Amino acid sequence: MSSEQSPESLFILVVDDNPDDLYLTRRDLEALGHRVALASTAREALALIEEAYPDVLMTDVGLPGMDGIELLQTVRARADGSWIPSLVFTGSLDEATQMRALEAGADAYLCKPASRKMLRAKLGVILRLRAMQRQAEARNKELAHYRVLQEEEQRLARFVMERLINREALGDPALHHWIHSAAEFSGDLIAAARTPGNVLHVLLADGAGHGLAASLNVLPVTAPFYRMTARGFGIDAIAREINNKVRALLPVDRFIAATLVAVNFRERYVTVWNGGNPGPLLLRPDGAVHMHFNRHHLPLGVADEDEFDATVDAHVVDPRDHLLLFSDGLIELEDASGRPLGMEGLGDALAGVLARDRLPRLTEIVHRMIGGKPPPDDISVAQIALHDEPHALPSAGSGEPTGPIVASDWRLVLRLGATDLRRLDAVPMLLGAIDHFDSVRPFAGRLFLVLSELFNNALDHGLLRLPSSLKAGADGMDLYLEERARRLAELTAGAVEFELVLRQTPSLSPALHITCADSGPGFNHEELVEAARGEPSDEDLLKSHGRGIPLLLKVCEDVRYRGPGNRVEVVVRLSERAG
Repeated sequence: MSSEQSPESLFILVVDDNPDDLYLTRRDLEALGHRVALASTAREALALIEEAYPDVLMTDVGLPGMDGIELLQTVRARADGSWIPSLVFTGSLDEATQMRALEAGADAYLCKPASRKMLRAKLGVILRLRAMQRQAEARNKELAHYRVLQEEEQRLARFVMERLINREALGDPALHHWIHSAAEFSGDLIAAARTPGNVLHVLLADGAGHGLAASLNVLPVTAPFYRMTARGFGIDAIAREINNKVRALLPVDRFIAATLVAVNFRERYVTVWNGGNPGPLLLRPDGAVHMHFNRHHLPLGVADEDEFDATVDAHVVDPRDHLLLFSDGLIELEDASGRPLGMEGLGDALAGVLARDRLPRLTEIVHRMIGGKPPPDDISVAQIALHDEPHALPSAGSGEPTGPIVASDWRLVLRLGATDLRRLDAVPMLLGAIDHFDSVRPFAGRLFLVLSELFNNALDHGLLRLPSSLKAGADGMDLYLEERARRLAELTAGAVEFELVLRQTPSLSPALHITCADSGPGFNHEELVEAARGEPSDEDLLKSHGRGIPLLLKVCEDVRYRGPGNRVEVVVRLSERAG
């Protein structure tokens, strides 16, 4: 290669209606090491371009018919966004012509006759532009590939999170919610599910940060929440288990602020565990704040198991009220002057607003404050109605087999002493054990109801000696729960024992025989059982006290008290028609 040759050989299309100029230009370009194709009209040039795309287009302005500038415009329109370097040459130094050429997409302008050195210099500029173009195209290709990978990862992440969150449960009629994320993925999560006894559990979790990383942070909370709710565990036990999961799965600098709520529609009270989130608000029908649950624990994942505090707040509620849960992204949101909404501003915004209009009202406020931009932090809000539509007593689900149930007889015994009773709930443990038996699983709701009544009566009245009359009155349930917690913490002696036996009889559905015995002194059961023998009304079953025996008589096939009343034997027929 001579010193005049270019470092890169180009395929150049030269368009000129002057044969002498074509010859000279071709000679000089080939001397510079380039390959050359010639055309004398714009139409010939377009035909050649259809056959082989040139690296550079060089054209004279004054062509017959379609001139050189029109040729550039046509090529540019047909190029579909791709770049063809172009050089325009003419014998005129007219500034208007040069401007037309540059506006049409020309990359360089050359006056004839041009020396070989000038050609080499102009093509050198085009070569540098071409190198930059190739680098940009390579980067764009890499970015497009990265975007495809990112979209696939987001699609997979979104699919997994949708499955884990179980959005179907968020359609619970007592729950309305809204999440506004600061990025593609939200670090806030809302989950809801009901226990076999129809207690509504709601979880609002807020992972540190926002985006996909924060969204992944909150995923460990979903599995234990749904699993333990399905087995009837209380939110205190659920909070403890989630805390252990977060500590085991996430880095030490990651934690989750969370609010757990249990709404017991039948007993008409709520329990709240709150760690790191703003405390929930209890709202009157007119939107006025009646109560602020302001007990604050550490966020999930901060304390180890020995230091974790699972204490819950319990409060009797009016079924006409609502409970409002929200993340700190709502009250920390600032307006144009930098003033945050705050708890006071939130209360003012809700005052006088009916339940159905509260979430739209908060949505309007948020959109006005952020002015069309993403919020600085994820925002989540959940409103829970504290009344529920009437439900029939739990029966077998739609999955109950239509034919005869085939099962083998089995026996299960569980005995809990004082130490275990202070920290364990026997009902979820029993349900978890018998859930392995196909013949029993469809009747989990009914069995949860029976086992809960038996266990609560044995523990509360048998061992803790709590009178049901404490529940009477407006503040009765609050007083009852406080006294129960105090006596349970001080319990040092006593035991509750369950025995469950599945028995089969030819031509009948299997029967589960349940015996519950406690070490307490018993009670005058004959009088209470006799009074409850009459058909209990639905109103009787919804009372906050004095409904245990009537409910057992209605749900169970047989109920018998032994001894002084500290041992009760019931029979639950595993049939859809039973109870």
